[in-house]
Amino acid sequence: LVKTYSTDLEALDALRFQHRLSDHLSNHGLPVAWIARTKEGKGIVELGDWALELQKFVDGEPMRITSSSLAIAAKALGTFHDVCRDFPRPKREARMWRFSEVPRSSFAELYNAARAEGNTQVLTDQCNAISLFLRDAAAALDWEARGEFETGLIHGDWHGGNLLFKDGKLVAVLDLEFAGEGCFLEDLSYAISNLCVRTTDDPELLTKRSNQFLDNYQLCRTLSYAEEVALYYAVGVKHVTTVCYQIQQFGGHVAGHAPSEWMRLLAAQCTWLGERARKARWRT
Repeated sequence: LVKTYSTDLEALDALRFQHRLSDHLSNHGLPVAWIARTKEGKGIVELGDWALELQKFVDGEPMRITSSSLAIAAKALGTFHDVCRDFPRPKREARMWRFSEVPRSSFAELYNAARAEGNTQVLTDQCNAISLFLRDAAAALDWEARGEFETGLIHGDWHGGNLLFKDGKLVAVLDLEFAGEGCFLEDLSYAISNLCVRTTDDPELLTKRSNQFLDNYQLCRTLSYAEEVALYYAVGVKHVTTVCYQIQQFGGHVAGHAPSEWMRLLAAQCTWLGERARKARWRT
């Protein structure tokens, strides 16, 4: 696979960082898309205004959610955080999360789209439940709170599409372009929102998936008390924001659900996440 980039110095520096990170991950047992090198050992070939990168094709499919794949994905993320803890990376503000609060305008668009399908008291109650959760989440994830979370090198986009599997094994971690300085909790919450929460509102299944993911992640890195308390709020913020953006992007339907159905799902999921957050705070 040939990828092309501009020869802008900033873009080339970012690409070289990704190559160093790719080599580091491979050396520590995490599979990545192999970068071909020239005879001189270069992973980038510059031709005029273009830079070329040659990646080996990886024979695999995006992750399908099973008990086995969840355990593998969780341990891989924990390994990523552990082995890259001290890996040199470009400086950036670790507390500047991609999603630390749900944009009000995006959530308002989702709510108004759902109202257009039927403005009912049930919908109002669902909106209130989500809004109350997001209010509590904003307090748990404010600027000062994020200063208590451990930082290091994070992947930045840990979801099933970036995890290729073949015959039940992880064969490649893809897309290192968002990797950089960050809170480990941001990576973990985004992973759980995508792999454990997105497709169900069944409390038993939510609990089973989340516990399995956390148990396997913590084989490599243990969460602090502050991270445990904030985790489920962070998961909810990531999840609601992603759904709101995708509703806009895909014209009203995401994963087969209309806006009104997403309001129902999000209300149920946020209720469960809020209960888990309170249990984590009080160790119950």
